[in-house]
Amino acid sequence: MNKKVVSITILAVVVICVIGALLWSARGEKPANTPGAGAPRAGGEEQKSGQTGTEVGQVAPDFSLGTPEGKTVSLASLRGKPVMLNFWATWCPPCREEMPAVQQFFTTRGQEIQVVAVNLTSSERTPGEVPRFLKDGGYTFPVLLDVKGDVAKQYLIRYIPTTFFIDAQGVIRYVHTGPMNREIMQEGFSRAKGS
Repeated sequence: MNKKVVSITILAVVVICVIGALLWSARGEKPANTPGAGAPRAGGEEQKSGQTGTEVGQVAPDFSLGTPEGKTVSLASLRGKPVMLNFWATWCPPCREEMPAVQQFFTTRGQEIQVVAVNLTSSERTPGEVPRFLKDGGYTFPVLLDVKGDVAKQYLIRYIPTTFFIDAQGVIRYVHTGPMNREIMQEGFSRAKGS
């Protein structure tokens, strides 16, 4: 065989392997909303109340994570006020794009809603990236570190940023995937507080 045929054969095998690996890794996993979609999961239908899950109408799964300062925070400890739970990473361009708006929302609405950003620390080059990014950007909202990626798996995070708006009783009222602006945050907040 000549070099051209061998090269084409090798390329075809690699492409087939990559496609197979992608299909295998996605099997059985339920993807989050497509990027930019601000609709409830499960086709817009609200799930039964009291059931724990990641769909609108379900109780948000509880978790405990550490902060960059070494404290531990659980989602259950935030009950009593609505929560904006944002999943992000420093290397993610849409996440970086929305951070100034998240900071502004925290500054203006932080007394009415808990703003919590869960960093996918397991995907960062080094854990030190997170505090550096926060300091350089002047971001003061609470950040939790998902060092092992367990909470991202628990919440079925497939795309980032993904944000859950949770009411004061812990029920998910709105889910948005993709970067947010003030209007999207206000919509999520309105749904989480029930107005």
